Parts: sequence; C-alpha cells; structure tokens
Amino acid sequence: MREHVEHNRESYNDHVDDWVGAMETNAGRIYLEKPAMEAVLPEDLSGKSVLCVGVGSGDELSCVKRRGASDVVGIDVSEELLRVARGKHSGVTFRHVDMMRASEVFDAERFDVVYSSLTFHYSQDWDVLLAEMKDVLVEGGLILVSTHHPGYWGRNPTGGEAVNDRGVCLAEHEATLPGGVDILYYNHPSTESVLEAFEHAGFTVLEGFAPSVVDVENPELPGEYAALRSKNADTPLFFIVKATA
Repeated sequence: MREHVEHNRESYNDHVDDWVGAMETNAGRIYLEKPAMEAVLPEDLSGKSVLCVGVGSGDELSCVKRRGASDVVGIDVSEELLRVARGKHSGVTFRHVDMMRASEVFDAERFDVVYSSLTFHYSQDWDVLLAEMKDVLVEGGLILVSTHHPGYWGRNPTGGEAVNDRGVCLAEHEATLPGGVDILYYNHPSTESVLEAFEHAGFTVLEGFAPSVVDVENPELPGEYAALRSKNADTPLFFIVKATA
C-alpha cells in the first residue's frame, strides 16, 4: 500500500470512534455535502447496483437503499470504518479495497452507479483512479463524486506534489479533521482541472458545481449553521461532479 494511503488508513483506524462521533454534529456534513449529494443522486435506483467508494462509516447507505438499489457494495481502506459501517447497515456488502485497484477486485462485476463522498482527493493520480472507476461501471453508468474545492482546500500546501504521466500536478496538503484524524490529501489546481480529468478518462460530465448550504429555518446547530453559511458563501468548501461513462 502506498505511503500516503497507509498514513490515512492508520489515522482513521486510530481515531474511528472520535471521527464517527464528531460527524454526528458536523455542520458541513449535515447542511452542505450530504444534502447536495442526495439532491443529484437519482430518486429511483430500483434494480440498480451501486458501488460506494470510500464508504467510511456508511452515511450515504440509508439514502441509497431507500431509493431502491438492489445491490449495494461499500469499499474503504480503513478496516475500522468498515467495522462501524457493518454494524449500522444491513443488506450491504462491504469490502476492504483500495479504490486505486478497484478493477482488480471487481474484474467480473460491473455497477450501474459509482457514488463517492469526499474520497477522491486522497488520490495522487486521478487519471488512474478514474480509469478504475470507468472499468467497474457499465456503459452509460453514472458516477457521482464530491471532493475538496481547490479554492478552499488548496491553500497552504505542504510543499510536496504528485505529478502523473500527463504532467498533471496535484499539490500535497495536510489537515486535521474532526475527531483528530490527520490526513494527507492532493488537490487539483482548479475546478477546471477536476472536470478535465473526468473528460480525459472518457466520461461525459453532466454537472460540475460548488454546492450551497441548504436553507433551514430552525437548524439544530444554529451557531455552526450560520458560520458554515458565511464560510461557504465566501469560499466554497466542496465540489461535486456528476458524469456518465
């Protein structure tokens, strides 16, 4: 396993309980990223197979199953996050898989939908990653991805970088997430670069946008909600891409 992947895996494993607890009251999750992803996920997934990449503790699984998906598979590099997800969600197949090698694991299986919540920025090379995703999708299949917005998360790089075979350069960053999870992640220089990666891989981009905080009259976390609205309006936190194979 690559060094940065092992670093992130160990950090999530070591802080899993604190991470899961922190996410229960995380305003960005509750009022921004999860609602935005659910809004662009098809309402009817009846008879569809869905691969959740970087499934973590499984936040998206209730929504995916509620919309009728017939076969749901969740993959992650963190064994401890998968343990939590298994305990919370039945009727889902969980696999300990590095997303950069997904096609090796699912060599004879194809999915109708790939759903990935805030995971792609852990990859040093989106050309390789998106080729893997295209390999595990049926022709015309849907991919839905949320990732860090370069405008916010691209600040204060550590000085490292990852350059792929095409010369696409991703800057390395460090961050400490809620719950004390220390991560290394890799940012594209712009949202245009993110979209170009999808197009280079042969996907047809349907949407690429920075989501807004949902309108809530009486939020359960009023202080955090107000701060999140102000922060995201000033500099968007996330970027979502919806595309077809």
